[in-house]
Parts: sequence; structure tokens; C-alpha cells
Amino acid sequence: MKMKTFALALLVVSIQAFANIATAQRIVVDAPTLDEVITRMEHEAFSIGKDLTGVIVEHGFDFFEEASYEVMLDGLTVYELEIEAAEALGMCVYFDDFHIPVGGELFFESPDGAFDVIYNEGPVDASENNAHGRWVSGDIPGSVIKIIYHQPTNAVGSARLGIMGVGFFARNLERGSEDCEVDVMCPEGDSWQCERDAVVKLRITQNGGIYFCSGAMVNNTERDCRQLLLSAFHCADAVEENEWAFFKVQYNYEYLVCDSTVSINSHTRTGVIPLSNSDDATSQSFSGSDFLLVEVEDLIPASWNPFYAGFDASGETGHSGVGIHHPAGDRKKISTYTNPLTSYSLGSAGSHWRVYWEATATNHGVTEGGSSGSPIFSENHQIVGTLSSGLSACAAGGAGNGTGPNQPDFYGKMSYHWDGANPIPSSQHLDNFLDPSGSGQEIIYGSYVGEGDQPCGNFGACSATEIQGMILEEKGWSFSPNPAFDRIQIQMPAGATLSELRIYDTLGRLEESIIPSVFQQTMMVSVRQISKGLHYLTVRTPDGTSSTMKLIVE
Repeated sequence: MKMKTFALALLVVSIQAFANIATAQRIVVDAPTLDEVITRMEHEAFSIGKDLTGVIVEHGFDFFEEASYEVMLDGLTVYELEIEAAEALGMCVYFDDFHIPVGGELFFESPDGAFDVIYNEGPVDASENNAHGRWVSGDIPGSVIKIIYHQPTNAVGSARLGIMGVGFFARNLERGSEDCEVDVMCPEGDSWQCERDAVVKLRITQNGGIYFCSGAMVNNTERDCRQLLLSAFHCADAVEENEWAFFKVQYNYEYLVCDSTVSINSHTRTGVIPLSNSDDATSQSFSGSDFLLVEVEDLIPASWNPFYAGFDASGETGHSGVGIHHPAGDRKKISTYTNPLTSYSLGSAGSHWRVYWEATATNHGVTEGGSSGSPIFSENHQIVGTLSSGLSACAAGGAGNGTGPNQPDFYGKMSYHWDGANPIPSSQHLDNFLDPSGSGQEIIYGSYVGEGDQPCGNFGACSATEIQGMILEEKGWSFSPNPAFDRIQIQMPAGATLSELRIYDTLGRLEESIIPSVFQQTMMVSVRQISKGLHYLTVRTPDGTSSTMKLIVE
């Protein structure tokens, strides 16, 4: 099993400089050597297929008892403390008693002179407080991390910053993915902007180690903006109850444009609530479809532009589509398939989809460590599976290795997550959480927050079907009249024929499926039997290509 993980990079921002602050105190933790951590990484990769990126070094103390401080002329008190873990390539800080009063601000940065630029995180404020008092910082490159806390005179109460230890990263936090990967901002991602906004990076703490995966915010049939996140169980199969509070979710981590070197200002949330999983981990791999569902603990601001992706749990294969993911902890990438997904038995009969990626105009996108748990979308822009394992790689492996860009990857089926034979009670099947009212809907579209008639809106600010429709409409596909009363005539573009027509209601439920006796370029269809209002019309060609457009029946 190829565990997909990621490493986290940080923003470069400036922090107000303060003159005459006393030199920061430094604590040196008793850390393992870099070689020792790398040895563990290699062992886990070989023996259990997991891609470790760092370890936890336990070292408990109270920040305020160890930090130097200075009272400024305006009454602001500035505390500083450096923590060193020799040979670490990056660090983060774990807190087990975390509270920041309103007005207080916490920063993390690399020391002056360590790099050409200072890497920063902050300000972290009271919005990160939780009843459990646990929190973990983002990653700072290097073997020394500086913690700075500002306590203004008007802060309400005092801070508590009890530190339990630090994360020791054994990989370069700025490492990139392999050369063949396709950036999501390249032309291949133009039709997938909504789905791009659903995909997130994950940093997971378990077994004394730090692991990275991908996931996606996912819609539900209530369309209530519940902050549900779907990933793979093998990414977090050993997380203990008190470690879910350290689960990091990063949004919007992508370049500004194709092949850029400048990233969008990404955002993070710390802490999730576990809801359900496939509970199918074995010593060799897994025995089911390998899914994990959690709820992001703290409010995700609408300004972050989160998209809650739609899904298809009907068992219908994707005939073409993409996977969007964070390989090797890099900015968001996209991989493309143009042939139907095929059913595959990986651990359990029919539990997974097998996919082969295609070379595109930019390159031949694959998956890597860091991609596990990421979604694969069908041509209808709905999640049909989550990444479990695979053999794809930019370069072919050595003799007997069996990897390369033309090798397959395997995604746990959404339909198997839904109500399949995972070793869990039926109450833990995914349908209980994504269809909480028991409506029976298995197909829904995605939504942005705060748009449309409902809190999430039926399609929110950006309809995946509209994007597809506009693209194929430019190629000549059309139907008329619209609005329609009696009949519509469908006209396919030159060189394409119609093999199936589907009509869905606004909730994504299939109303009609029409398969002509012979493939046609022009087809007349009655809509008398369809209820008045908005519907969605999907056409499919013999090669599996499909497109959806809005239809209004009067």
C-alpha cells in the first residue's frame, strides 16, 4: 500500500519589530538524530506502507515560566522563547493547555539570520481556543522555532500556554512534488474550480509521528453547511481520542497561476471531531473501502471560499474526470482520466475503483505521498471515491517495482462507503451522515457557502453543471426550447452522438433515463411527464463523455 502524505509550507509575513527586547531564552530538547528519524521513516514505508514525515519530541513546560519578556512603552508585554531540536529540518509546537485571551496574539517564526527570509505564522488569537485546551502550530523550517506572545494592557484575562512537546520534521518543508505533476491552476483545472476549493491538506498526529494526507469538504442532502470532511481511514487509523484536537486542515493551498512560484494565502483550522470510518485497517492493508469522515471543529469563515463537494454514491462509474490532491505536501495538483473507472477488489470484493491517468497538454499528472484520502470526481463533478493506494508515479521504478505514470491507482468507492460491507455497524455507514434525514438521495451537487436560496444554496455561487455546459455549448451542443412545455430537441455537436439522456431534479435524483436504439446526433424528447420547475439535463456519448445543462419546464 502506498500511503499518501504531505508536508506543510508556510506564509512569509512581517511582524512588528520591537527594539531593546531582551534576548530570547532558548530550550534545547532531547531530540533523536535526523538519521534515526529517517530510519523510522524508511521502516514504516517498507513494513506498513505509511509515509512518516516527522516525530513528536515530548518536552513539557510552561511557556511563561521559561520565556524572556519586555514591557513596552505602551504597556504591551512581549514574551519570547526559542526551542531547538538539533538536526530538525522543520518544527512545530504542541500545546496541551492552550488559551489566548481576547486581545492576545501568538506568533511563531524562524530566528533572525537562519534563512534569507523569516518564516512566520500568526497572529494566532482567541478564535483558536477550545474547551479541551489542545492546539498545535503550523510548521516552521529549520531546527529552531521562536515563539512570541503579545499581551496588551486591555486583554481580557491571561494566557495559558502549556507546551507538551515539539514536532521534529525530517523532510524539507518546502520540498515539491515530482516533475510530471499538473498544477490545478493550469488549463486542465479550468473546469474544476469549484471542486478545487473543496480539496484540503491534512496533517495528522498519531503513534508519536506526524503524517500527511489529503481530503475534501463534502456536501450532504440537508445542504446545511455542516463542516464535513471526507478522507481515508488509513490516514488516521491510530489517532487516539485526545489527538483529534491536533488534526490540522489547510485550505486554499495552491499557486496563483499555472507554474507559478507564488502561493495563494492559505488558511488552517486545528481540531476535528471524528464521526465515522470504515474500521478496516489490517496488518497488510485494509479489508473494506477505507473511508474517514470527520467534522471540522471550529467555524470556517465564508471568506475562505470553502466549497462542499457533491457526490455520487449510486455505484455509477466515472467515465472521465479528475483527481485533485496535494502530492508530497505540494500545492494543489490535478490528475486526469479519460477512460471509465473499473471496479476492483482491494481488500474486499468490489470495494474500489481502479483508475489510469492520462497525459494532458501540460504533463502526465499522477499521485504521490500526500495524496491519500483525496477525492476522484466523475464527469458530473461529483465525488465517486477517495484515494486508498496505488502504483502511479512520474518515473517507472526499477526491476520488479511496477510503478510509473501508466500504472493504476485505487479509490475506495463512494457507494461502498455509503452502505457497503465495511466491518462497521449499519449506523456508521456514510449514508447516515451524508443523508441524515433518510431521503434516499445518493447523488447531489456541491455548494459554496452563503449563496442561493438555502444556506449553502442548491449549487451555491458556482454550479459544476454550468461549467460543463458552457464548455460543451461552445462546441455546439444545445437543446431547445428552454423553458420548455411539451418537447425539446437535442442537437449534439459535429462528430458526437447521443448514447444516453438523463434528467435529474434539483436534488440530483434521477427522473428519466432514455437510451436511444441507435446513437443519434438529433433527438426529440417529451417533457410532459416532468414536473414544472428547474431540472438538469445530462447527455452522454458512446465514449463516456457527458455534459449537464439546466432545463426549465413550464
